[in-house]
Amino acid sequence: MTWVEVKQALESGIDTVVFPTGAIEQHGPHGVFGTDSYIAEIVAENLSRRLGGLMTPLMPYGLSSSHMNFKGTISLSPETFSMFARDVLSSLIHHGFKKIVVINGNEPNYYPLIMVARTLREETNAIITVSNWFAALQDGWKELPGVKGTEKAQWKWPYFMSHGGILETSGTMAYKSGIVRLDLATTYGSERRETFSNSAVSLPARIDEVTPQGSYGDPRDSSEELGRAWVDVACEKIEEKVRAAWRMIEKKP
Repeated sequence: MTWVEVKQALESGIDTVVFPTGAIEQHGPHGVFGTDSYIAEIVAENLSRRLGGLMTPLMPYGLSSSHMNFKGTISLSPETFSMFARDVLSSLIHHGFKKIVVINGNEPNYYPLIMVARTLREETNAIITVSNWFAALQDGWKELPGVKGTEKAQWKWPYFMSHGGILETSGTMAYKSGIVRLDLATTYGSERRETFSNSAVSLPARIDEVTPQGSYGDPRDSSEELGRAWVDVACEKIEEKVRAAWRMIEKKP
């Protein structure tokens, strides 16, 4: 888009913008570095159409320090990431966007994004929502196409949404076919991840303390078709929850 087109959009009443954030980090022997970024981008594109808003370019780098023992990973510090995100969001608010939807593809990004969103809400009154796209699937994930009625319905959620597992790998294939090396795919249990991260405790372990090859779960049945179906379900659920949040925030308690 040009600045003229953005100006026209704002003047026409479009006050919503979707901001995708991801990471450049390894995803096992089969997965590509841009996995988190690519999926966040296709979710954001889908959601911006659903919400009748615009979409910013992707913020591709994130908090990936736990992957730095795997060559090629690029990580930002929490301070750098937070300042970058704040500057992007502040710019959007400055130009007149009232509602900003952040679509995040890298779980560690979520916590600084929430802090930035809260600060800007208090300073500017802008409405900023933050969504981990994959978390939108957690409720009812065993009813998803490709899961319901298969042996995958016996899996635990951490194994399904695992790093470099079937969910992320399929999402990457939906972004662009041919970039995933399924011929190199391996499987690994989620037990260590579940022990380090659960409802009672969080131990920020390096990924090589979770799995030796940098990924876990079972990506071998991943497909572009599954990725597109699961992204669509995630977008549907995020749209529903975002619109509900917008309506509620306008009402006094």
